[in-house]
Amino acid sequence: MMYLQFKKKGFIIFSYLIILLCSCSTVRLISDYDEATDKSVSALQEKVTKFFVKMDDEVGSEKASYENYKFFYQDVKVDLNTLSVRANAIDKNKIVQDQIKELYVIIENLEKLHKLGFTSAELIKPLHQPFNSAFTAIIKLQMALKRGEKNK
Repeated sequence: MMYLQFKKKGFIIFSYLIILLCSCSTVRLISDYDEATDKSVSALQEKVTKFFVKMDDEVGSEKASYENYKFFYQDVKVDLNTLSVRANAIDKNKIVQDQIKELYVIIENLEKLHKLGFTSAELIKPLHQPFNSAFTAIIKLQMALKRGEKNK
């Protein structure tokens, strides 16, 4: 009888130890901070902002035609593809992968509108906001991941 009580207490203590050890481990549902992604996204944001500033000055002239900006769209798509490949290579990085896909859709939509032609700055200004929102979301996530890295 005493042996059973000792065995029962041992089992309870062992169970508590297992629970205690499991509660000490961390479960990561998202990837760690990636400096290369952070820097690439910031550089891409700057490139897109330069596009809008330049387009604001050139709108209504021949300089603003799509043909003069083909290289910009190609360059941005290369950057996005590079970011996408990197994001796909990192485990638990679905959020960043989805953010980059959304950014790609936004740039494709801008390109389609540009092919139709921009006639005034009033048409261009609202197009900048989705980019700002997308870049802000990606950068905020990277900053939060970076802060989390310091707390390890």
